[in-house]
Amino acid sequence: MSEARRKSILHGEPKRLWPDAVLHHGARVLVVLVLSVGIAVLFPAEPGVPIGRWRADTVAERDVLAEIAFDVPKPAADLARERREAEASVVATFVYRPDARDSVLAAMAGIFARLDTAAASSGTAGVAAVLDDAGIDAGEEHVQLVADAGARDQLHQQATMAVRSHFPAGVMAPGAASRVTTDTIRIVRDDRASRAARSSVLSGREFYERALAGLAPGPETDLLRNVLARFLSPSLVLDAARTDRERRAAASAVPVNVTRVLEGEAIVRANQQVGQAELRKLDAYRAELRSQGRNVDASNLGGLVGGVLVNTLLLGGFGVLLLFQRRDVYRAFRSVLTVAGIFAFYFLAAFLAARLDLPPASVPVAFVAISLAVLWDGRLAFAAATVLAALTAVQEPFSTVHAFVAALAGGGAAALSVRTFRRLSQTWVFIAVIAAAYALALAGLHLRGADFPFLASLGAALASTVLGAILAIGFIPVFEWLTGITTTQTLVGWADLDRPLLRRLAVEAPGTHAHTMQVAALAEAGAGAVGADVLLCRAGTYYHDVGKLANPGHFIENQRGGNPHDSMDPLDSASAVREHVTHGIELARREKLPKVVAAFIPEHHGDHTIGFFLARARERATEEGAEPPDPELFQYPGPRPRSRETGIVMLADAAESSVRALKTPTKDRIAARVDEIVSQRVGSGQLDDTSLTLRDLAVLKARFAEVLAGMHHQRIDYPETRRLSTAPPPPVPAPADDADGERR
Repeated sequence: MSEARRKSILHGEPKRLWPDAVLHHGARVLVVLVLSVGIAVLFPAEPGVPIGRWRADTVAERDVLAEIAFDVPKPAADLARERREAEASVVATFVYRPDARDSVLAAMAGIFARLDTAAASSGTAGVAAVLDDAGIDAGEEHVQLVADAGARDQLHQQATMAVRSHFPAGVMAPGAASRVTTDTIRIVRDDRASRAARSSVLSGREFYERALAGLAPGPETDLLRNVLARFLSPSLVLDAARTDRERRAAASAVPVNVTRVLEGEAIVRANQQVGQAELRKLDAYRAELRSQGRNVDASNLGGLVGGVLVNTLLLGGFGVLLLFQRRDVYRAFRSVLTVAGIFAFYFLAAFLAARLDLPPASVPVAFVAISLAVLWDGRLAFAAATVLAALTAVQEPFSTVHAFVAALAGGGAAALSVRTFRRLSQTWVFIAVIAAAYALALAGLHLRGADFPFLASLGAALASTVLGAILAIGFIPVFEWLTGITTTQTLVGWADLDRPLLRRLAVEAPGTHAHTMQVAALAEAGAGAVGADVLLCRAGTYYHDVGKLANPGHFIENQRGGNPHDSMDPLDSASAVREHVTHGIELARREKLPKVVAAFIPEHHGDHTIGFFLARARERATEEGAEPPDPELFQYPGPRPRSRETGIVMLADAAESSVRALKTPTKDRIAARVDEIVSQRVGSGQLDDTSLTLRDLAVLKARFAEVLAGMHHQRIDYPETRRLSTAPPPPVPAPADDADGERR
């Protein structure tokens, strides 16, 4: 593959999928991979902690010492058993109801009174109805029994005696006894709690057993049980909420760990037996190490691969951002390599900071952000600072929140504060802004309780900011050489009118110098109106006509006598005029003018035709009966303008020259002439390769007409100078008002 083809693939826009696009994008992917691997090698993951596999009832061959402190949890079965035992040890709480006995006796008295009334009025049928209505299960023999007045009175007396005899001990609600798991219970009477033996109170079943003790089985005994069961109301009610709450608290209080192993403590000793207790400690040790993200029983190859993957993901995301949002940077492989080199420098410095045990805030993120902001813009620098902050935080020595926040704050402040860098004195302004951002971020983290040395971190951040800013500004010429970019600072230097080439122009071609200053003012006004680079327009305009130094007298603004073109062949005249472009390119090469500035020399005329001399050549050919001249011989060498700025200067140069040639430059005539110039350039396709829109052209025409009207306004005819303005003009040749506005 030829050198030219290789350069077009690496630096240009790929035309075909294979091999152009594959090689174009593949080279950038390779840069990302190399950088990702390099970062992973600089900051490797910790090697796996060797523990090994152990079996019970074997003898240990080596010591295993704990590198970190950890807890040894209890086996699940043991913990569950201990929690059940803790719950069972909690005393159940009952609330005493003092009115329970009287309530039971009153209810029983009421039902027996109804039975008396029913038996007297309706006999057995009435008794059966009352028993059924009361919910007392009674057969026919039970009804006959209750219908007898004597038996009924005896049943009432037995039920009453059972309640009076056994209720004072306390009767628990049905089912409550099964919740009692201790030998004692807690009884709350009138908001005072006391302990009582479980055996001193009765469950429902125990109450029935005592009430029926000594009675022979039969209908009388069955009926007594049914009556007591129907009207029994417990005097001891279980406080289930309190009991459950206390049992849960007891279960939660059971320690979940068997023991705690301290850092440096032996887990297994060499030449000693390994039992179940040691195996549980080893399992707990493994689990704790893995919870902290450390490898166990493995080399750090997995960590290296993981680091490469994470680094590639973050750097690849930045590359995709360049692909879609900053195509100019992505397309220029030199720019990609420069960004990668700046990133590599950053991580080498971070590696050195980690080795010297410096605070994470010492990483030179300000150097990266300032460099990218000066070379391109703050938005790209901010995106890079964000990616670097994330990349820094995933490396082992800097894997803390405060490292990420500090890097993001410092880098973001650097990216956004370096807007337009023109003077060295500005360096201390954005150093102050970056330092303030660091101070606020670190102070906020410290107040939130982050564990890091605040003063040491702040000092490291300040030192990193100052050193990074100085290095970034000092490396600007190197970055410009690497990327081919001309920064604002460099443009300011080339726009200095005291530069030797511009001084020569002022001395040797003063008319061209005056014309240049007018065009520069016009181009700056137009660039500002459409949002183009004003400084670039000014610098480019200063040099666009330096080629006229080869022979200033061929251009009317420098002529003080006759016009040499009157006696020259039209083709020779066109060649002499065209040479100011080729000679200007040669001067730019000798002066090592930046490419972006030198582009104004050939592009401000494009390949436009030198119409005045072409028309004269055609007239002469017609008069002499010769072949018409070749129009290509009367064209500027080009190329056509390829940027907004060179397109603006083309229009400004032509408009200024053409309007200066007007006899009476009124506002309307100036506006008409500017509109004519712009229409000519658009019609001949001179602006096709620029990004100037129709709206931009409309704005430029209005702005040019306004500025030119101010330059060529009507002067006051003072009495003392009226004789000069009314005198006939000296006999000088009329200017050649060419269609392109260039004055000969």
